[in-house]
Amino acid sequence: MQGLFPLNHPPPWLDCIGMALLQAPVGTRDLLPEELAAWRHVEGRSRDWFERYGYQELRTPLFEYADLFQRGIGEVTDIVEKEMYTFSRGERLYALRPEQTASIVRAYIEHDWASTRRFRKFWYMGPQFRHERKQRHRYRQFYQMGVEAIGSTSPTVDAETMVLAWRLLRDLGVRDLVTELNTIGCAACRPAFRERLREATIPRQAELCPHCQRRLERNVLRLLDCKEPGCAAIARELPRVVDHLCEGCGAHFDAVRGALDALAVEYRVNPLIVRGLDYYSRTVCEFSSPGLGGSQNALGGGGRYDGLLPLLGGPDVGAVGFALGTDRIVEALGAPLAAPPAMDAYVVAVDEESRRDCLLLAERMRTAGLSCELDHEGRSLQKQLRQAHRLGALRSVVVGPEERGRRVARVKVMETGEEREVAFDDLARPEGVAPRGP
Repeated sequence: MQGLFPLNHPPPWLDCIGMALLQAPVGTRDLLPEELAAWRHVEGRSRDWFERYGYQELRTPLFEYADLFQRGIGEVTDIVEKEMYTFSRGERLYALRPEQTASIVRAYIEHDWASTRRFRKFWYMGPQFRHERKQRHRYRQFYQMGVEAIGSTSPTVDAETMVLAWRLLRDLGVRDLVTELNTIGCAACRPAFRERLREATIPRQAELCPHCQRRLERNVLRLLDCKEPGCAAIARELPRVVDHLCEGCGAHFDAVRGALDALAVEYRVNPLIVRGLDYYSRTVCEFSSPGLGGSQNALGGGGRYDGLLPLLGGPDVGAVGFALGTDRIVEALGAPLAAPPAMDAYVVAVDEESRRDCLLLAERMRTAGLSCELDHEGRSLQKQLRQAHRLGALRSVVVGPEERGRRVARVKVMETGEEREVAFDDLARPEGVAPRGP
């Protein structure tokens, strides 16, 4: 609100609609131009790493049929029960996507990729939506990027996705990166472990937080990753799933660890990682940075979800992936990583008659690939030059009556003061105003 009008003298219409109209909704925020240099850096490096590993970009809709997430994520998860943004049109219920794995899988099934090229690797980037309670580092519109490798059950694919996330986060400069790994078994061995976990927890049910008391009957594995101090202390004393694996899951976990060790990835096994979505099986992992502070220090995570495709009506093929929080990564990195790109030139009109030529010269330079700006408000020569400094222009291009008559401009290097005349026809050429480097 500040800067639009004095708050002690609001316009009459504001009394009718309320002050909240001019504020971003709770849990959302504007990404300002001065912040976006860091965002562009993170997103650009991520695209580069994803494509090095053979992943192709896939963009899915911002909303899907709600059934997709209810079936895929699980109806007793927090996301489906209380965090999805849903709306209806006619008899159909839709949901803004709370995550993107289910959408990627839906696209894989819809386009019948299993019959043409079974093993596919996709990367994605964009906003997701969850109505979470307001807390530090959590937003209701948040941004994620990630990968999904669909069509293989090989443990080396699990390892490859973890290596990709680990190398990307290290390349971005995340300090004190912690990479954790666990397994949660499969449909063959997990039911027995769930029952064992429930039996071990029932005697201490009264000590659990209200959420975990409810999870005890509906989603008992989530007891292991509760962040409440009392529940976390109990979880450390409960049975570990890694000690109750079937032969196949044990061999798979050993193979994942062996591949990570061979690739010299720094990780540790954490038996309390289970992830919050029902579709996970076998390998699960998390990436965090203590620098974010508190319990909300996770940068992302992922794992294997072999059962999701057949659950949604697709082929029985393996799949594994991860998602990283772009918001969290930018916050973990702290200060912006790159200054906004410098403008190539600011075109200055000495008098009113020169403004048409300045407009044409600016357009010519922009068409040639240069960035430039010019004054549209009829400001004085000195004010235009000060604006060129404020915008960080590398050069000023000055046109007045004398220059206009000879069809030249005075090009001045702002940093050194070096000045020379350049013909109008040469301004968009290397010998005139040089373009920015790569």
